[in-house]
Amino acid sequence: MKTIKHTDKELAEANIFPHGLSEEEKAAADKELLALRIERWNKRSTQEQLRDQLLQLKYQMESVTGALLYQEELHFGYFLSSYIQIIRKKQKEFAQEISLDETRLSRIIHRKESPNDELFIRLELHSRNTIPALNWFMLAEKERAYYINTSSDLRKKEKKNVLKTIKL
Repeated sequence: MKTIKHTDKELAEANIFPHGLSEEEKAAADKELLALRIERWNKRSTQEQLRDQLLQLKYQMESVTGALLYQEELHFGYFLSSYIQIIRKKQKEFAQEISLDETRLSRIIHRKESPNDELFIRLELHSRNTIPALNWFMLAEKERAYYINTSSDLRKKEKKNVLKTIKL
């Protein structure tokens, strides 16, 4: 059986119903729709705004973890700091809310210490499951994988522990 190739225009005309408006009517309708969207956007409650910002952060995290290349500036601490800013808390207050030492929180944000599984769970619970623990975990693991893949110092240090290698 032979398949027929259609142009994009033909496919659109076959599957999308025409609006039947003149150019002026379409422009007016577009302008009205834009005004309604702006009005709706401006009338969002603070809870809706917070949810939207958290979802945006979540999607950014998913984008970073799904990317092939690691972007060093988009590390776990960057996203944790962004989360704290979005919820409009100071680090000290946030650390108290999740029962974490303030110094440890700062060390995690500034990449001096690695987060543990308990922190991933606390972050999930704090966000009321908006950002799952798995997202936080994947960020930390992506950073760790990058470190293992690029650390020449670690390789030099561990080379002395390998007494014999396989022959290829």
